Amino acid sequence: MPETVLRVLDPEDRDVAAAVLARGFAQDPGAVAMLPDEQQRRRVLELSGRNVIGAAIPDASAYGVEVGGELGAIAVWRPPGYRPHLPTPAATGNLLLAALLAAPRIPHAAALGIRYRRGTLAFAWNRSKAVREASRGRCWHLAYLATDPVHRGQGLARRLLDHVLDRCDADGLAAWLETTDPANPPIYERFGFRTVAHIDPAVWLPGYWVMRREPGDRASG
Repeated sequence: MPETVLRVLDPEDRDVAAAVLARGFAQDPGAVAMLPDEQQRRRVLELSGRNVIGAAIPDASAYGVEVGGELGAIAVWRPPGYRPHLPTPAATGNLLLAALLAAPRIPHAAALGIRYRRGTLAFAWNRSKAVREASRGRCWHLAYLATDPVHRGQGLARRLLDHVLDRCDADGLAAWLETTDPANPPIYERFGFRTVAHIDPAVWLPGYWVMRREPGDRASG
């Protein structure tokens, strides 16, 4: 089996890591619902991935696992002190307007935003409440965890999770995350995460879970 190495990502890794993220989330239910066109979905995921990964690199909170010298999985964490963006109803209204203006470029996403405008406002409100609860106090936020499909089944995601969760336990800090994939909550529960809120219906998404893990809660993982 090829050698695996976990390391902190540096600026030169950003584009490769973003590509891993895009491949890892290519079939994520939330991404598919928002962007059914596969090529467009990959472009959007890579663009957002580069932004998020680039923002985490200066904090040394973006990690990767290399398999035989090739980046096989990445995790993007936001360290204690980071405050999540919680849009107000007015800001959500502005996002809907932006969706309308984006219609020529991303017509499906724009149509969803307009069609579900009332549900979007309720969802934004409920998500804000859930995230405030999940992110209370000093804690780490798992923004992205992605494994390249060709490297799945090798325990890379577990290794990335354990790396920061061990640090959380040593420092007495909690961790939290959000997911739109119904398959994910039972997996994260094995690492000690518990659901703070399951928002359903979650507008056009298949579901929305906000989860939190208290320090030392290893569950059965």
